[in-house]
Amino acid sequence: MKEEKEPTPWTRTMAGNPEPRMWLMTAEKNLLLSWAMIQKIEAAEDFLSIRFLCEYGEVTLSSQKSLRELFDLMRVERVASIDGRALNCRIQDGSI
Repeated sequence: MKEEKEPTPWTRTMAGNPEPRMWLMTAEKNLLLSWAMIQKIEAAEDFLSIRFLCEYGEVTLSSQKSLRELFDLMRVERVASIDGRALNCRIQDGSI
């Protein structure tokens, strides 16, 4: 019997070319982030938080569960969307 995978607050892109933008949903607004502008992606040692710079400033995502899969997908630009509402998303202004 196939084990059901628990849903995640992010969706991956399908095979083929990566999407040019990633959709980030926050409590206040919906943002389209350009992969060309996302830089300095880093994760805590335990992968419970991820931080990166984008055109809107410094984005921090945190969770009580590991974000290792999200980090791996970001490394190869395979994230279509992130529900920041479920990941305690904070954006510190400081646009690139």
